[in-house]
Amino acid sequence: MPGVERLPPRSAEPEGGRLRRLGSETLVYGLSSIIGRLLSYLLQPYYAHQFDPAANGVQSVVYSYIPIISIVLYLGMDVAYMRNAAAARSSPLAERQRAFSMSFGVVALAGGAIAALTFAATPWLAALARLDPTSFRYMIAIVFTDALLAVPFAHLRMTHRSMRYAMLRILFVAVSITLNIVLIGQLHWGVSAIFFANLAANLCLLALFVADVARLFRPALLRGAPWPALWAYALPVMPATLAVMLVENGDRITLNYLPERAAAFVYHMTSKDVVGIYSFNYKLGVAMLLVVQMFRLAWVPFSLQHARQADAPALYARALTALMLVCAPVFLGVALLLPSLSQVSAIHRYVKPEYWIGLPIVPVILLGYVFSGIYAVVTAGLYIERKTHVLAWIAGAGAAVNLAICIVAAPRWGMVSVAWATPAAYALMAGLGAWQANRVFPVPFQWRRLLHLAALVAALFAGDRLIAAQGIAPLTAAGLAAKSALLAALPLLLLASGFFAHGEVRALRALLRR
Repeated sequence: MPGVERLPPRSAEPEGGRLRRLGSETLVYGLSSIIGRLLSYLLQPYYAHQFDPAANGVQSVVYSYIPIISIVLYLGMDVAYMRNAAAARSSPLAERQRAFSMSFGVVALAGGAIAALTFAATPWLAALARLDPTSFRYMIAIVFTDALLAVPFAHLRMTHRSMRYAMLRILFVAVSITLNIVLIGQLHWGVSAIFFANLAANLCLLALFVADVARLFRPALLRGAPWPALWAYALPVMPATLAVMLVENGDRITLNYLPERAAAFVYHMTSKDVVGIYSFNYKLGVAMLLVVQMFRLAWVPFSLQHARQADAPALYARALTALMLVCAPVFLGVALLLPSLSQVSAIHRYVKPEYWIGLPIVPVILLGYVFSGIYAVVTAGLYIERKTHVLAWIAGAGAAVNLAICIVAAPRWGMVSVAWATPAAYALMAGLGAWQANRVFPVPFQWRRLLHLAALVAALFAGDRLIAAQGIAPLTAAGLAAKSALLAALPLLLLASGFFAHGEVRALRALLRR
């Protein structure tokens, strides 16, 4: 396929203005998804208060499997629909209905058949997944209803109905959280309450989509539809998506298969206890997740929109540097302050004490999110030049490294060593992605400046670890003063070490005033 043609003139809009718009779009695109994810993550301390680590480990395992199983039931149809809908935007209504009917029909029929077969094989598959049959059935039901929602939600995005999209996402979270609190806190259900709440919220949204589906789904249009083109686009997406999901969830899945003898010897607890504690602390990195997730939602359309401009490579290079400038204080803020917050009496007593054993994994998880953000930016050229098939083996290499580290480290060296699998995999993916993208769409990323920034952050983090090693408690006046000084030192060191180029400090001040 031909690449995107570069046009010689530069954009009339200043680079700073376009970067400001990227920041604004990041907030707009990410608001509904981020609010939903943030509210969901706020339930984690509630679960840690209500359930012991083993019970919490069951729901953690289920939600680690769900993104992977989703790939089999989605069958790439949400992405395929968006491409077909874009091509049929100016076509007659029947063609737009055909695009919707093909993707939704595949999910409903093929995905439904796979879900039904999985339900029938629950006794065998649940044991293989190391889950009880009830949790396993809930998991399949949640994944299938998620899949049924995927194409209708994609339709809202393609028709620019962002307000309805956002309201439905927030409604899902509201229903789910309300049911969680009622079923767990008042009716004293077990972990199954979490799954029931999720399934009920999905069914609520499906009911609200009935009118849309009735208007767009036309089975008669499936006859003679261009099925080969649909599958040719959808199927190659699945391996790359599967590999990325393994990178993001492979650590918890590996811990779920940790032999009980190793769990008792290395961790002094059961494997489900290990998963529950690990997952709770993994989700304490939510601040960095929100930053990267919001950026990625805006980055894809932004990078494609500006790809034809002659100064696009320089713009993309500055965008990566800007993202890292946001990630740096978030990393330090969470990594330095979380140990202090965990010692606050009300917080420490609310969460069962054994959960805090896994706190040292949090900085490693934050680093994993940072590398995932780098990976998103450096691979933009592959999307622009339509070389997305390369992503499959890049993500596959990351998944292989992730699983290898997890399998070797989990029974030997503890949670922190397992946590390193995620940043190691994303770092490899970012390096491979930058190499491959540079071959088709060269971008002069500011690697020296990024290393400069990383060195300062690493030095400040090491300083905090050194202070902690001296026995200075995080909640004492000396401990809090030291952490505050380290956080305040970052912008001062950036200025003193000449990190900022000419005019950047002035532009940054103007942006902050805005």
